[in-house]
Amino acid sequence: MTDWMVYSKIHAMKNLKFKKTKVAAQLGINYRTVKKFWDMEPQAYEEFRVSSGTRSKLPDAYRTEIISWLKEYPDMTTSQIYDWLVERYGIGIDFAERTLRDYVLNLRVKECIPRRAVQRQYEAVEDPPMGFQGQVDLGEIWLKDSQNRRIKLYCFAMVLSHSRHKYVFWQLNPFTTETFIMAHQKAFAFYGGRPTEIVYDQDRVMVVSENSGDIIHTEGFQTYISVSKFRVYLCRGYDPESKGRIEAVVKYVKNNFAKHREFTDIESFNDDCLDWLERRGNGKKHEITQRIPAEVFAIERDHLTPVSHYEANASERSVTYQVRKDNTVLYASNRYQVPKGTYRLGLRVVLHIKGGFMVIVDAETGALYARHTISHERGKLVKDSHAGRELNKTLTDMYESLHAYFENTPRLKLFLEEVKNDKPRYIRDQLGVIISTCQHPDLSKHKESAFEYCLKYGLFSASEFKAATEYFHELSKSTNLAPSKPLLSKPYPLVAPSKREVSEYSKLMEVQV
Repeated sequence: MTDWMVYSKIHAMKNLKFKKTKVAAQLGINYRTVKKFWDMEPQAYEEFRVSSGTRSKLPDAYRTEIISWLKEYPDMTTSQIYDWLVERYGIGIDFAERTLRDYVLNLRVKECIPRRAVQRQYEAVEDPPMGFQGQVDLGEIWLKDSQNRRIKLYCFAMVLSHSRHKYVFWQLNPFTTETFIMAHQKAFAFYGGRPTEIVYDQDRVMVVSENSGDIIHTEGFQTYISVSKFRVYLCRGYDPESKGRIEAVVKYVKNNFAKHREFTDIESFNDDCLDWLERRGNGKKHEITQRIPAEVFAIERDHLTPVSHYEANASERSVTYQVRKDNTVLYASNRYQVPKGTYRLGLRVVLHIKGGFMVIVDAETGALYARHTISHERGKLVKDSHAGRELNKTLTDMYESLHAYFENTPRLKLFLEEVKNDKPRYIRDQLGVIISTCQHPDLSKHKESAFEYCLKYGLFSASEFKAATEYFHELSKSTNLAPSKPLLSKPYPLVAPSKREVSEYSKLMEVQV
């Protein structure tokens, strides 16, 4: 129960214009207690105190034991106390944990047992060698724009552990695997190389806690690591002190650069941040090392591992996404549709993002699946025009373009009519595959032979036509074609063809000869 001294302190701080939250923190009592007595007159409080003193409380039966625990373990939580009581007395505990919470708070005040956290002891460590280690972390902050609207920004920060030279990149959306990797590439370009080892929080390699809980997918990032070949050092989970340099950088950038700054646009914000880093973050003497990071970095730069052109473009090639069973690709909490029939087990695609648009291509073949306008909402099914379907062309234009590739127009018309009759819903897709095959530098040489072959054996589909051109192409390279070697093309993006063994084509060719 709150005594007169606590009551007096609450009202004394109230008269000094303290807020309720500040009063609760200063006195070490619950906010609800402060709120309860905030406007209570002294006479009303005395009546409450007398009535409360005559009432017995359910946890009173365990008062002596609770006090002994609190004195021995001042940092003990109410939740743990409740669990210990349940463990010892089981069903005899007939009150809720919330009841015990209020009781323990009052007991701490009355018995003068403030909650004290155990201080962790640290040991200073020497700086790693030049070019050896970098540390990475993410952060976020709320700002206001010129129209006083709240804008949330997300930052990627990297620091070289030896020189303390810093790099920061800001964006408007939470970091995904792709943008997380892109930020690494920007940092390596900024430094002119990469360190041998990069330190991460173990949990944030998978889930970034200060990133609205968005997941950084381990699979995609692991692929990037294997390409870039830097070593990863994982800190213990929930142990930010293990990478204190970068924790300090994120806090420093947020409080000294970003805080109270008016947001205009993300490009200007990033430019201003780099100018600030040059001026302050990297240009001012470091309090611990007593050296200017920019001056030390001028020497450390030569110890970084050069980033090859292959590594610089690794993010575009290595970060792949899975095509789901409903023929969609999940990106930034939205589903982007690809043509029906695209899905197959293990199919991976690459997303090319530029200027607010997305192009989805096959990770192995580079074949186009779809083009989309990127949605900035969440949970949306995005249905835009599908790449490969030639939606900007009319069917008439597509028929006319095909006639330019073949000499026998009547027979071509017959073939296309059969294709349309067999797959009327996918005629645009079918024409697109035939056109792309005719435009292929190697396969186009065999289009007439493949065309005649399909007509002769009643193979009326774009996939059969393309497979036939590939067969004739392989046949032209070797007269001793092994029947066991499959020569059919990889699965096409817009159709799901029936697959034939190459031996069938060989037998048919023998009959034809």
